[in-house]
Amino acid sequence: MPEIWNETGPLPIGHVGPTAVRPAPELSGQKPVRRPEDPTRHVPAHSRTADGPGLASRARSPQTDRRPIVGSADHTRVICVINRKGGVGKTTTTFNLAGGLAQMGKQVLVIDMDPMGSLCRSIGVFPAEQALSDLLIGANGNLGALIRSTHIPNLFVVPGDPNLRTFEMRHGTSVVYRESLSNQLQEILKWKPFHFILIDCPPSLGLISGNAMAAAHQVIVPVDGSTYGMGALMDTLGIIRLVRENVNEGLGMCGLLLNNVNLGTVYDRTILDVFRRRMRGAMFQTVIPTSPEADEASQLGEPVTQHAPSSWMAKAYRQLIEEVLAKEPNYAT
Repeated sequence: MPEIWNETGPLPIGHVGPTAVRPAPELSGQKPVRRPEDPTRHVPAHSRTADGPGLASRARSPQTDRRPIVGSADHTRVICVINRKGGVGKTTTTFNLAGGLAQMGKQVLVIDMDPMGSLCRSIGVFPAEQALSDLLIGANGNLGALIRSTHIPNLFVVPGDPNLRTFEMRHGTSVVYRESLSNQLQEILKWKPFHFILIDCPPSLGLISGNAMAAAHQVIVPVDGSTYGMGALMDTLGIIRLVRENVNEGLGMCGLLLNNVNLGTVYDRTILDVFRRRMRGAMFQTVIPTSPEADEASQLGEPVTQHAPSSWMAKAYRQLIEEVLAKEPNYAT
């Protein structure tokens, strides 16, 4: 049975209580490198989508003029994985990136913001009586009580719940709740500065994804080569730009990740070339190949780097992790 985790160890499911502060662990820093040109600057400022209300408000509240989240010792990197289009590999990317980082000894927290909760269900973790959607609307409690340990060392999760969908439907036009997740993470990191926090977003650009971007330092955008993929990508880049301009000025682009690629085909090689030319260096050099290992690993609740460490897909994810580690955000903004 999954356990709820806090800084003193596992707690019984449903436990909510005070937490004791302990010294932060040592975190290894990375030297910042020049980031690729940001593709969102080519997206018109007025670009918006029908499912992105409340994100483009031109007025800043006092709470929004602040630096991105940091831990109490060194910096915690918060990365959200986002794309308006479904089926591009957001959950697969989040899980395998988190699992690979955890295998390297990094303390990783994954927040499942998808109402489907697919990521956490795949590893046998389900929401407790009090869920993430309750905290986002201001219910008493703290995010630490929702953190659960997993069978993968160094990997912890906050499960998504179906009421996240209700949260977005009821409050999607309100700016009041657009920083609910950011506020919760600020409290968590006072006593537990994870090395990485990865946020898995649903296939929409509304209040849930807006919360993730408001809390993040960087975004990873998985993409595919389908006919409608480029349109969804441009919608996503437009919303990222709006969030940066109005909510989180420190939000940066970690990279665009091309998924499910078969470079043995002329079509996929052409798609890769088109993306790299149009996105002007924002693409990761890594591309994730199409492979049955991804489905096998997810069925077993294991990252592919653990399930099939010698496979081409595992090698690709290890290369992706190296790229992510090299693309430190600008914490000073």
